[in-house]
Amino acid sequence: MPSQDSESKQVANYFETHAADFDSIYEEQDKGTVRQWRDKLSRGTVIQRLELAKAMAARDKPARVLDVGCGAGRFSIPLAALGSDVTGLDFAPEMVTMADAAAAEAGVGDKTTFLSTDYLTWDAKEKFDLTLACGVFDYVSDPKPLMQKMTKDTRGQLFLSFPKKVHVLVPLRKVRLTMEGCPVFFYTRADVQALADEFMADFTITSLGRDYMLIGSPSA
Repeated sequence: MPSQDSESKQVANYFETHAADFDSIYEEQDKGTVRQWRDKLSRGTVIQRLELAKAMAARDKPARVLDVGCGAGRFSIPLAALGSDVTGLDFAPEMVTMADAAAAEAGVGDKTTFLSTDYLTWDAKEKFDLTLACGVFDYVSDPKPLMQKMTKDTRGQLFLSFPKKVHVLVPLRKVRLTMEGCPVFFYTRADVQALADEFMADFTITSLGRDYMLIGSPSA
């Protein structure tokens, strides 16, 4: 098993070289047959979790939002448009460049801060009212340090996605990412339940397409 530092570098390298391709999953556009099939199965999930996050933010009105693994700002920018001050972190500098440009175009550049950094080594300074980590635990061999830091940095709600171990896309994702040198990991509902029991005070686990969504508040 690679070290945490080695694992982080592998993930960062993958997303740095595939930033535009990865972000295009949110768009409907001309793609090859296999890509169309893959994105059709994935896109439903990513759009649903985005809509769920927006609904939460509209309801709870979090003043400060942390978006771990922010990518090109697909979650950060809509939440900033709803009034939150959003800090987005991503391994890949190209993703951060895309996020900055998208935020400026959307007119929320003053409400967003995007940084290219490893969240586990980043000092949050202040606690957040909402912390997102969507499409992050997919690439983490040991989720506990990440869970521990996020609960420490959050005073409000956590909004986390975990890819299911049993899903039609799992074999394809495993083969494709392994060939690209990027680690990928999957979870059973029991795995997610165990993490929630250890790090969260109250929570719900919802099945959402290819993901389990874990939403709740951190333990005191």
